[in-house]
Amino acid sequence: MKKNTNKPADNASKPKTSVVVGSGVPWLHKGLNERLIAKIRPVSEDNVEGGQGKQTYNPIEGNTIIAALFEDGEFTVESQYSTPFETSNPEGRMPNMMGMIQSGELPASMYSIFNLDSEIADDSAVKSVAGDAADKLLGLKDKSTFTKINSRQVYTSSSSVRISGTLVFQAWVDAASEVERALNVLQQYASPRKLSDASLVVGALSEGADGMFPSTIPPLVQFQYAGKTYKPMFIESLSAPITAPMNKNGDRIAIKVQITLLSLTAWDKYDIANLRASPNGSKK
Repeated sequence: MKKNTNKPADNASKPKTSVVVGSGVPWLHKGLNERLIAKIRPVSEDNVEGGQGKQTYNPIEGNTIIAALFEDGEFTVESQYSTPFETSNPEGRMPNMMGMIQSGELPASMYSIFNLDSEIADDSAVKSVAGDAADKLLGLKDKSTFTKINSRQVYTSSSSVRISGTLVFQAWVDAASEVERALNVLQQYASPRKLSDASLVVGALSEGADGMFPSTIPPLVQFQYAGKTYKPMFIESLSAPITAPMNKNGDRIAIKVQITLLSLTAWDKYDIANLRASPNGSKK
């Protein structure tokens, strides 16, 4: 009988599975609707070789998934507008003169300078012309060149969409896992993956081109809540209290974490419409 020469599979070749941590896990075990739990996990930018606009953003298997209750959530879309006519109006080019005309100060000044009296005729041609001009300018008092046409707003740009809210971490069984570990991993996702200790000059001399870019930015993440998937996002800010109810090991029992996520780029209407797409890109 031949011996079995098949070697057991190497652990490194086994598909990696992502572990879910956070106070959302006990809630799921207790039957809470999964859509009421917020999940955050890293994603990778793939298909870069496909060219601009062809990139895909897929969850990285093996990375920890953070699950927690989410409250006071807000989704902000912001665009910038301006009017190109703002400086083309006479008010913008000659603000002092136009202000004097609108307020009536200019014709009043002319009456004073030329000693004009509308009720007294004068043979002086200069006074006659000045008087006519002053009368016409007086008719422009309380008038403006501002119109609906030259106030039209023109679109200039859009900001990245922003998600802000509060993640609720509370311990049901194990504060170390449900609160401390979950928060620690989340703080890692909000931080640069690596910051070099060496200067660019030293790095360039020792490592060449790679030494000019020695640090690694924070990971891209996806945020899932209420059946919607927001990606790719960065964690712009994360704020958690360091003073809170604790157990004897110093593990916090319950905390609320303020989080703000920022999209990698500005979004258009198609990105908004595709929010209910599943994490792998197919429509639900």
